[in-house]
This record gives sequence, C-alpha cells and structure tokens, in this order.
Amino acid sequence: MPRKGLKQRADGRYYCRYKDKWFYGASSDEALDARDEYKRQLKSGLREEALGKTVTQYAKEWMPTYKADVSVKTYNDYAKYVNLLCAYFDGVRVRDVTATDIKRFYQSQSGKSKSYIRKMTMLTKDIFSTAVEDGVILRNPCAKVRGPAAEEGTHRALEQWERDLVVSMVGEHDMAIAAMLMLYGGLRRGEVIAFDISRDVDFKKGSIHVRNAVAFNTNQPTLKDPKTDAGERELYLFAPLRAALQGKSGLALKRKSGEIMSKSAWNKKWSSFKTAMETKLNGCHKRWYGRTKEHMAILAAGGELPPWRKITIQSHDFRHSFCTMLYDAGVDMKTAIKWMGHADETMILRIYAHLSEEKEKTASLAVGKLIETTLCSQNGSQPEGKNSDAIGTQGTQK
Repeated sequence: MPRKGLKQRADGRYYCRYKDKWFYGASSDEALDARDEYKRQLKSGLREEALGKTVTQYAKEWMPTYKADVSVKTYNDYAKYVNLLCAYFDGVRVRDVTATDIKRFYQSQSGKSKSYIRKMTMLTKDIFSTAVEDGVILRNPCAKVRGPAAEEGTHRALEQWERDLVVSMVGEHDMAIAAMLMLYGGLRRGEVIAFDISRDVDFKKGSIHVRNAVAFNTNQPTLKDPKTDAGERELYLFAPLRAALQGKSGLALKRKSGEIMSKSAWNKKWSSFKTAMETKLNGCHKRWYGRTKEHMAILAAGGELPPWRKITIQSHDFRHSFCTMLYDAGVDMKTAIKWMGHADETMILRIYAHLSEEKEKTASLAVGKLIETTLCSQNGSQPEGKNSDAIGTQGTQK
C-alpha cells in the first residue's frame, strides 16, 4: 500500500510534498529520503529560505556586505577570486559542496604563486564560514582542506650589471627616475607615481620623504595616503639616487599632459623602458637584430651572432633589491621595517629568512671547498677534478 503523500508520475518517478516543496526520486524510498533529509536540516537549524541558494547567489551577496570597507583596488582583487569560485561552482547549491569539491577547486589553481593561493583559499574559507553562521550550511567544507603547494613569488634582487644599466638610463628615459626611486629608495609603484621631487626631496638634509601614494580605480589614479600607517616615512638620500634627482623638479613621473599617471600609462611607459634597456644592452633594437651591418658581416663570415640579452626585470624587483641591499649591509630589522614602510616585520622576515637560507648555502659551499683544499694539501693530493700536472693525467708521452 502506498505511503501517505507519495505519488507516482507518468514517467515512473515518485514525488512527495512537504511545506510546499516537492521532492523527487527514481524510487519511493529515494523521494521520501530527500524529504526526510530536508526535515533534518531544518531541525538542525538551517534556514528554510537559504537551503536552495547557489554558491554564486550567496557569494555575490557576501562580497558587498563583508568587503565594503576595503579600498577599490582590494575589492576588485577580491572580486576576481569570487568570480573564479562562482564559475567553478556554477549552478551548485552551497549545501551540496563537499570537502572533495573544495580540494578539486583548489587544485584547479595549482601552479599559481604562493600569494595568489593564500588569498584564494582565505576568501573561499571566509565565504563558507559565514554561510555556516547564516544557517545556510551546517559545517564548513573548507575547514580541513589545504590549498595546493605553491612557490614564493618571482620577485628577485637585480644583479649588479642590471643595476648599472638602470643607472645609465638616467637622462635617456623618463622612467629611469622612477626606477631609481624604487631601487635606491624602496618605494612602491603607487608611491613613485605620487612622488613630487620639489616637495619630497631635501637635498640639504640628505633625505627623501614618502607622503602619498596612488591607487587605481580600474585604470584612473586616485591620490591617497600610503598603503599602511607606516607607509609615510623618511629615508636617507643615497648617492646614486641623489645624482639622479639633482636638478629635477615636479612629479618624478607623469603623463605628457603633466597629470598623474594612469595604470595603462604606467604599463606603456614600463614596456618602453624595458625596450630601451634591451636596445642599449644589445646595441640595437630587437627588430634590427641580425640585420645591422655588423651582424650581417658576422653572418657572412660564417660566425654566430651574440645571443639576444632580454630584460626580465619586473617593477617590484627594484623594491626587493632595495630590501636585499639592506640585508647585505647588515641593517637591523627595526630600521628595515621603517625604511620599507611596512606595518610590521612579517614581510621583512620572509625576505630576510630567504636571504639567510641563500647565504647559508653559499657559506656551506665555501667552507666545504676550503676543507677539501686543506685536506688535499695535507695529504699531498689534489681535489677531485683538479690536476697539478697535465702530463701525468694523460700518461707518459712516447
């Protein structure tokens, strides 16, 4: 005898109703199980009106509620991660997402930088954690799921030849002043764009003052306070930077109209600067590589052209280089934090720890080589791969 409220459709599927909601199944048990699960969820404290809410619906309500007080740039950055989450779980209800689903979502982003992975997983956990508090789900599926392994960002310290090249570009390209401020002052991109030489440089005192920064609302610049309270700072005017700024006035970098740089204007200028450095480094523009008289003469004589030397510097590498110089000079942590304009020691510790590891590796190799050389000299032998007598290595010549 059929159970109360259970009916069968013409296509053979079963269905039943509870609180104006319909539940379906290929069998009578399946339909009733779906209904009973719904009852259990309501009894556990889940909100009836939220049970059918999709990830996309919930995340897009969550963003303007919980991230309304961040800067435009930060909000837009968060929006990228939220859109990524919504695209992956398109049409999926929040209550149907499992820990395995979250793991697969994280793995779909493997290969990205450590910073990217950290922000993406943090935002995802926050969204589902709030969903628990809102009674949309009973438990957070992200709670015990870790993001994929990731490498630290690709920022690096410039090599000496790269620093020399940047210095040589002063007077030849207007981006060079901005590069010098980042390289020998540790300024961020936004701080450089807002930097006014007439106002912020004290040649008598031998110092520069970072007072403002620029943030981008999509593309257009907005003048604001520095990134952190510690962002406003005074730094020593180092000799290379003094020489570059001497005789200059006004904004360190500006559009042709004299206005503050937009994001697209900065990107175009940076691309132009890299091209100019490559041209100087290689002796010609890349479009003429292999077509100059000198190159054609080399090829005609059967020779090989020197390999094209590419500039791989990213703008943030200058700031990373400045921090590395502080470390190499033995600058204490407190001073480094102040000069870099950080709120605390977190970022400096990360960079200093990495540099310490590199220095330790170099030191261990040097000590190992010294020990090997010392032992070999005491035993009257040569280190492996070294020979004091070339004839002895080949055998006696006859």
